[in-house]
Amino acid sequence: MQKRMKLLKNQKGMTLVELLAVLVILGIIAAIAVPLIGNMIENSRDKAAINDAISIIAAAKLADSNGVAIPDGGYTSSTLSDYLEDGASTFTRVNKDSNGWYIVGHTNALTAINKKLETDIANDGKLYESTLKDAAKGND
Repeated sequence: MQKRMKLLKNQKGMTLVELLAVLVILGIIAAIAVPLIGNMIENSRDKAAINDAISIIAAAKLADSNGVAIPDGGYTSSTLSDYLEDGASTFTRVNKDSNGWYIVGHTNALTAINKKLETDIANDGKLYESTLKDAAKGND
């Protein structure tokens, strides 16, 4: 019993090798975690931009169903101010044609969809609701 107590008293702490091993393990974990967290932040920004554009189109549909006439060129942020939160987004206009509702001038949503689909959407800058919804529910 006295030998055990003596051995326990003689232990002073970690050796340099043990400390270096811990630092190497922490470095490896950090090297893996930092890029993953950066990707998650970027993906969440893209999803937010796409969902923002979907919300703007929903506001335009609501305005249309409430009888607000679609002006020439489509709804603008000032036209939809009663249907959007303050500072909801910057966009040029929302309109509809034979293909459905679309938004023009939402550069963040366009960039996000181009990254997600790994392509460049031409459509004259029109982001159709169907494309936005496909991108919103797509895999990461």
